[in-house]
Amino acid sequence: MDAISRGNAGQVLAALKTPPPILGPEGSRITVNETVGKFSFLYERIRNSVEYKDEHLIRKAAIQRILKRQLILESNPTVISDRLIRELIAARYLPNATLPESIIDDVAVRVRKFMAVSRINAGGERHAEWLKGIISVEIEELLVDATQEKALVTFLYERLADRIRVRGATLDETERRLQVYVASYRSLVKADDDMLGFKLLRAYLPEWLRSDEWIANPRPIAERLVAVHLRIRGRLGHPLAQRFLRVVKPWAVSLAILKDVLVEAKGEAGMVLDKPELLQTKLSQKAEERYAQAKAKLRRGTVRAMVYLLITKMLIALVVEVPIERWWYGHVGIFSLVVNMLFPPLTMLFVGILIKVPGQDNTNRLKAGVMELLSGNPITEREIRVPAARRGMTGFLFGLAYAATFLLSFGLVAALLDLLEFTWVSSIMFMFFLCVVSFFGFRLRQTAREVVVVEGRQSLFSVFVDFLSLPILRAGQWLSTSISRLNIFLFIFDFIFEAPFKLFLTVLEEWFAFMKEKKDELQ
Repeated sequence: MDAISRGNAGQVLAALKTPPPILGPEGSRITVNETVGKFSFLYERIRNSVEYKDEHLIRKAAIQRILKRQLILESNPTVISDRLIRELIAARYLPNATLPESIIDDVAVRVRKFMAVSRINAGGERHAEWLKGIISVEIEELLVDATQEKALVTFLYERLADRIRVRGATLDETERRLQVYVASYRSLVKADDDMLGFKLLRAYLPEWLRSDEWIANPRPIAERLVAVHLRIRGRLGHPLAQRFLRVVKPWAVSLAILKDVLVEAKGEAGMVLDKPELLQTKLSQKAEERYAQAKAKLRRGTVRAMVYLLITKMLIALVVEVPIERWWYGHVGIFSLVVNMLFPPLTMLFVGILIKVPGQDNTNRLKAGVMELLSGNPITEREIRVPAARRGMTGFLFGLAYAATFLLSFGLVAALLDLLEFTWVSSIMFMFFLCVVSFFGFRLRQTAREVVVVEGRQSLFSVFVDFLSLPILRAGQWLSTSISRLNIFLFIFDFIFEAPFKLFLTVLEEWFAFMKEKKDELQ
């Protein structure tokens, strides 16, 4: 076992030092009425149930959603910022009576520069949506301290940057190191494209952070943003990005486990690092806790996915299948209707039950990863092998075979449904649910595998299952992405219900404040 380097151990300990929260004077902290907060929190729970998002992205999504609405209703950046922060506090995305009122002006600076470049309209609709995602990340980083995450990512990157090589492709050194950095962020803090896009934006266009220099004339920055956006898309969508992510993941999970151990140890963290045997014991215990947490997260994800499917997908069967079958055939197939209604939630339930947590081999690999990171020796070099490009006849034949898998998979399902006497309407609905639920199950499996760093062996049966399920998963991915943009329930919540409801809560809070003032006058 390699000895622990005091320098590496000290860097990790320094990264875990949490700065004190930014607090203003007692009377100048942003406070939201608790009663209003309960209503808002309940609304957010209901609203989030009809939009399936990973838990760590919900707050950012809420910032973007509130910001979109406020930009339509209001033109004053300070008012928008004040309402945004208060809504986030009311919904319990931010702590109550903690943030200083001065932070409203800081958020307003971000909103003002977004409004300035948006008015130029230099890019299309996709560019405008990207900008909203970027500004939402920037606001979240201002409101929620991420110093610890940044320091840990920096440590992970510095340990791995020179230890990952690429074979089979010519990759510029700068690009290679950038992909290691991106993979470190993705694997350690589960950063999405918006979060990573903001990191790269600060590097490619540092003037973005100095809005006072260009806010009076935003056109040059707005036009450069379009080119920077395309450049960032290229970096994040690099063909080797997933391969870098797979190589970095084992050390990222190991570092996350180490962080949990040291945070729990608090003042005794240094002592734990000085005793390798004690560290090994605590790493094993924390790994088991992580497995239990992954299982609990899997259960929550299963329930959320079932609710999401129940609300947004099963009602489609009643709205579409029943009227069309009654009009086309003169009757409704009860058996097929019941199957289509029960299939999605029951399938999700079985998927959640069948997914297994890691074993001892995984724990041993995590502990070895921690010791590698803390060791004074260089980490074992890893190599990414790029498969040879398939061109000409080989590429054509592989493409043809891949297309044949779609025909085979959906053909077998269609044949089974025909035996069960499903109509063409109920068959389409069943295939629709099959694709969407299969993709949700795959997403849940990935959630459970966040702590898995030891790949299991592939059997002949698993290869056969992958062969048949891949077309269904790809179709489910496309359907989930497409339908999420057309989610009628989100439209009802965001544009019909949310605006008047939040206006009511604002008026209610002002009324409570008014009553408090009158009560204070009695003293």
